[in-house]
This record gives sequence, structure tokens and C-alpha cells, in this order.
Amino acid sequence: MGRSKTIVWFRRDLRIEDNPALAAAAREGSVFPVYIWCPKDEGQFYPGRVSRWWLKQSLAQLDNSLKSLGAELVLIKTDSTLEALLECANAIQATKVVFNHLYDPVSLVRDHSIKEKLVEHGIKVQSYNGDLLFEPWNIYDESGHAFTAFDPFWNKCLHMQMQAISSIPSCQLILAEGKVGKSSIEQLGLEDESEKSSNALLGRAWCPGWSKTDKALTEFVEHHLLHYSKNRLKILWANEGNSAGEESVTLFLRAIGLREYSRYLCFNFPFTLEKPLLGNLTYFPWETDPANFKAWRQGRTGYPLVDAGMRELWATGWIHNKIRVIVSSFAVKMLLIPWRWGMKYFWDTLLDADLESDILGWQYISGCLPDGHKLERLDDPAIHGAKFDPEGEYVRQWLPELARMPAEWIHHPWNAPFTVLRASGVELGENYPKPIIDIDMARQQLTEAIFKMWENEAASKGSGSEGGHEVVDESENLAIPKVFLKDKAPPATSSSNDQKVPTLHHPQSDPPSRKRLKCMAEINQKQNGSQNLSKDTGVSGIDREVSSTAESSCMRQSSSTYSFSVPQQCSSSSNMRCSWQDQLDMETSSSKDGAMGG
Repeated sequence: MGRSKTIVWFRRDLRIEDNPALAAAAREGSVFPVYIWCPKDEGQFYPGRVSRWWLKQSLAQLDNSLKSLGAELVLIKTDSTLEALLECANAIQATKVVFNHLYDPVSLVRDHSIKEKLVEHGIKVQSYNGDLLFEPWNIYDESGHAFTAFDPFWNKCLHMQMQAISSIPSCQLILAEGKVGKSSIEQLGLEDESEKSSNALLGRAWCPGWSKTDKALTEFVEHHLLHYSKNRLKILWANEGNSAGEESVTLFLRAIGLREYSRYLCFNFPFTLEKPLLGNLTYFPWETDPANFKAWRQGRTGYPLVDAGMRELWATGWIHNKIRVIVSSFAVKMLLIPWRWGMKYFWDTLLDADLESDILGWQYISGCLPDGHKLERLDDPAIHGAKFDPEGEYVRQWLPELARMPAEWIHHPWNAPFTVLRASGVELGENYPKPIIDIDMARQQLTEAIFKMWENEAASKGSGSEGGHEVVDESENLAIPKVFLKDKAPPATSSSNDQKVPTLHHPQSDPPSRKRLKCMAEINQKQNGSQNLSKDTGVSGIDREVSSTAESSCMRQSSSTYSFSVPQQCSSSSNMRCSWQDQLDMETSSSKDGAMGG
């Protein structure tokens, strides 16, 4: 055991086991575990109410776990993460700071800057992979380019050899002593008094904390993994033996792979936080209609399956991945709501809010990825309802106004005979809204928007204002420091496994490895009047897992290159303590349609 005094900087890795940063620090000497809450760092991605509740509970359990090992978690609320770390270093005379990697562009910028400043102060910095199977800077195609489609990425991962790393901490930790300005968990301000009554309901359904998560994983593997494929999408397998088990494991690993891929995309293409990966989607004429956005959020679109999903999301902070796909597809394809608005709302409301997964999901659904939904694909929510909720049980649970509707009509009540509506107590336009848009009208609007997108792109390229590559590379315009570029080495650290930064290639000299270009014949066919867009309601492979998680000051799209705007009533960054419930109550009090259920 050495005499090193190490600050263990906890972020999203709030666990004792499988924590390489904590394990490494414990092996070298005494540790000083710290969690720093800096709202300024969160910016426009300040966590929503339910995810802050989860964070609070997880911090409390982590502190208890550390105390059982002879240490404790120091909580600090500050306006400067760097200053807080320097205060801790001075207090204990720390020789090193360790942490586990994050991969979103906001964290990459912060972490790289902090690392440089700490090294300037003579403090060693070492970081670890505590989140992924493989680091994103280790996975490229044969030409050395980053993958832009999931399947080749995941196939490459499955054929790579994993390095076994011991992340088991000591059975007893030695706490580095020192006095710093600590905060209590209540002083962090993660939960307002006005939120506690609503949050109390969350505790009945969810058990935050690393140890409980570990138990849940064990139970899943031992009792539920075999049937994962069948239960996932209600698929009936001809053979319930080993083939079903193999299929289940493959699907489960694929879900893990999609999480890996979300980090991979954000690391290699940091502009995807704000811009579509496919360049042509930059020209798509999104409808920035606050009224439609409000109706979608409140579950007042008139499409029962969509409305049920959105009301469940608000009431519980969670919805099934299939419902996430359906509601997000409805927003971007039926209402042409900008995908960034939907992504931000998911961030604000999901219990399992996850920035990278949200980016992947919303870009996939809106056709912004080479292997995503075809842009022209528009699925009918009524058909999805009949397929995934044939008896209407899910809709009745979250839409009490439709509780008496027969299963035959519950997913499309606007087609029900008047006698059925009256017997069910449903008055369309009164106690349940009429459809916000007709499916045929939505399909026509989507077609017109696609034509407009191609026109805008052609006009832009004709004027010479845009390059000719499909995959956008606008990194030069983002708030990504030049230290992210290949021609400048990162500061010296003590580990070859340290955090890397994206290698950004010039788009003219480094074309993307995968493009989804429309051939002229297909474009001409569309322009000749073909509006028969796909009505396929089948479920693609990525649909099964993508579109989270893991959820929003003007009423137009931002022209900024590094931040975006949504209607003011949905912005959590403009007022970090604004309650969504208060906002919705305020909105719905003036709405004749009434308030959102739940």
C-alpha cells in the first residue's frame, strides 16, 4: 500500500463495485471521495425533476456504502468544479485526481479543461473506462474512419478482444483527512419542497442506488433473460429451447451495443448534440409550432396510444422503449416537431434520462442517421395500437376518459359510431380531443417537407455555401476547443489509458465511411407525383431499443451553432428550478381541453 492521497471524483459512476477509478485509488493509498454539484456546468441540460430525485437517492446510498468501508462521500455545491477540486486537493495535500470517463461533448470540454488546469497546479490526473466495453477511440473501420452505422460498429465490437481489468476495491478504504466546505445532501438543492410530494410516489415504484441495480441485474439474468426475446416484442418462437435463449442473449447484447454506440457517436461526432449526422436533414423545414408541441407533451393529440404514452411519461418518468419510439415518431413525422425539442423534453422528464441515448434515439427516428428510419416512413398510431395493445388495456390505464370504449374502437375513437361514443361517455372535442391532424394530411405534409428539404439543399449547394458530403462535420463551428484536434497533444498524465479527445477530420480529405444518398431515379420518381409513402408498421431491429434514454427561449429554431431553443415554457435552463407540473398546470388552466391526466 502506497502513501498516495487521491481525490476520487464521482460523476455518473455512483457505485462501489466495478468502479476502476475508486479501485485504483484504493490500491495506491488513501482516498478522498467527492461528488461536486455544479448547476452551471449542466447548462441547458440541467436534469429534470425525476432524474434529480434518482441522483439524490443514489448519492445517499453511495455515502452509506463508503461509510461501511471506512470512508465517506464529500458533497460540494459550487459554481466552479475546478475551484472545488483545487480546494479538496489543498485540504488533503492530494497528489492525484482520478475519475471515470464521460463521452458527451459538454463533459468532454469540461473534463479536458479541468485536467489541463490540475496538471498546471502539479496534480496528476488519471482517468478510466468505467462505462463502456470498448473506448470509442479504439473502434474504427479498415480505413481508419469512424463508423456511422450501428451494425458494422457492433460487429467490429463483437470480434474485439476484451481486456480484463480488476475493479474490485479494497474491503476497507483509508480516508484522506482534510477540511473542506462540505454540503449536506439537502443543501445540494436536488429536490425542491414543492417536488417532494410528487417524488414520494416515485419511491413506491423505483429503487435507486447501485446495490439494488446489481440485484436487479442478477435477477434478470437468472430468471428473465431466457424469455427476453419473446417478451420484448411479444414474438412467438417455434422452438422454445436453446434457440430462443440464444436469440434472447443476442437481443440483450444488442441493447447493450446500442448504448455503446450512443457514446461512440457523441464522441466521434460531437456536433450530433445539435446537428443531424446526415447533412441533408439540416435543410428539413421543421414546424416550430408551440401549440402542437404542447398538445404532444400533455397527451392531447387525439391519438390514444400516443396520448397514453405521454401521460405515463409525465406521471412516472418512464415509458417502454416501444412507446418511446411511437411517441417520438409521431412528434417528428406527424407533427414535424424538431427532433431536438423532443430530445430535450425526454431529457427533462425521463427517470432514466441519458443524453447520448436520447441523441441516438431521436436522430434515428427522425431519419438523421444513415441506418435510421427512412425519412418518408410514417407509421399510423392506430395500427400500432391494434398491434401492441389489442385489448386497449394500456390506453384505458392512462386515459380514463376512454375507459369504457370497446377494444374495437379504442385506438381510433373518431371512427366509432355516435351510439358507441355516447354509451362510452366520450365526447370528442370535449372530454377527449379530436385528432390533432389527419393521418393522410400528415403524410402529405411530410411528403411536401421532404421535397422542400431537397430543394433547400440543392439551392444551398448551387450557391456554393455548403459542401457536398452527406455526413455533416461542423466541428469547427462548435464550442469544442482546438485541443480536441489531432495536431495538439493533451497534457501529460500518468496513464496510457487516459481520456482521449475526438480526432476531427477535414470533410474534403476524409469522406465518411457510410452515406445514404438518394439516387436521381428515386428523386425523379418522387417529383413525378408519387406520394404513396410507406405505411409499413413493422419494427426494425434498432426500434426495439433506441429512442430514449435516458427527454426543452424563443419560438423559433436557434441560429446558434452550439445551443438550441424551444418554446420558452419548456426551457429548463432559463429557470432551473421551474417545476414542469407548475408549468403544465398554468398552461392547462387556460385550456378548455382540461389538464393532462396523472
